[in-house]
Order: sequence, then structure tokens, then C-alpha cells
Amino acid sequence: MPEIRESRAPDDGELLFRLSRGDEPAYRLLHDRHQAPVFRMSLVLMRTSWDAEEVAATAFFELWRRRDKVRLVDGSVLPWLLATTSFAAKNSLRSRRRYQRLLSRIPHAEETPDHADEVARAMDSLKITHSVRDALQQLNPRDASVVVLCVVHELSAAEAAVVLGIPVGTVKSRLSRVKSRLRGTLHEYAPSTEEATA
Repeated sequence: MPEIRESRAPDDGELLFRLSRGDEPAYRLLHDRHQAPVFRMSLVLMRTSWDAEEVAATAFFELWRRRDKVRLVDGSVLPWLLATTSFAAKNSLRSRRRYQRLLSRIPHAEETPDHADEVARAMDSLKITHSVRDALQQLNPRDASVVVLCVVHELSAAEAAVVLGIPVGTVKSRLSRVKSRLRGTLHEYAPSTEEATA
């Protein structure tokens, strides 16, 4: 009886190695594997599903463009993608605010739907409240990335430092500063004493 070999799905490390050599199938596999959580995070940070799709696409474009600089955390590219999503969302919101200021002088016949139900579903899936989403939108991209990784996705400071390419001490100081500013909003996500010193 011939031996049956089990097909093993390649892990993110293997796919990233292939991607660094320009392997498009590896890119598609990484996209399919992580598209859902990246899109959910985009929905949390943006106001419409259209904007969220654009931000998610930007994050995956950066995965391809910066494939030689992507960092794995616990063998996954997802934390890097989430940090990149946060940066892309903040940049998009900043550009949109400038654009809206220009458009504010032009009367509009009807408003664009905001897809509030879809955004609410995404926030429910990530257990993020409206107040936390609003707080994230007020932060600069560097601080928002730290909060997304350490508070929302519960990475350690060391893991977030690897993703962001900054010292662990910088992650801890940014997180401490943001939590001091947003203590009431982020109370439900506050780590235990042990987690805070990890």
C-alpha cells in the first residue's frame, strides 16, 4: 500500500522567506490567512467599510513593498500587519480631514451612509467600545500602534517592540503615557501588575 504524505500548510516564516524572493503565491497565502483580522481592525479605526477596505489594502501593499523588512512575532506576520494597519488608518484619517475641510464649503444633497452596523459588528468581534475606538483615533500613529498591539491584541511589550522596531523601554513609556491620558476609557483593558511589568 503506497505511503500517504500529509500536506502541511506552510507557516508564516516560510511564506515570508518565499515572499522576500518575490514569490506571489506566498503573498496570496499570507493575504488569505490574515485578511479577516486586518479588515476587522481597519473597520474599528475607520468610519466606513469603503475606507476600511482601502486601509486593509494599503497594509497588504506594504507587506509586499517592505517584504524584506517585515518582522515576525511568535512566527506570525499578523502583529506587523496590525501595526501597519494602524499607521495606514491614521494617515488616511489625516488626509480625509484635510479633504473634508476643503469640501465643507460645498453644499451636499445627501450624506454618504456610514455602515454603522458593520463597524459595530467589527468592534464586537474585537471587544472594543465606541469610546476606545474614538480614543484610538485621537492618538498619533506611533502611540495608536502601541495601544493596538499591547492593549487590544495583548502582545507583550517585548513582542510589540519587535513588530515596531523600537526598544522595549520606548514601548513601555508610550503605553504608560497613553494609559495615563486615557485611564478611564481603557480601564477595562488595564493589564494586571505582572503584565504591566512583562
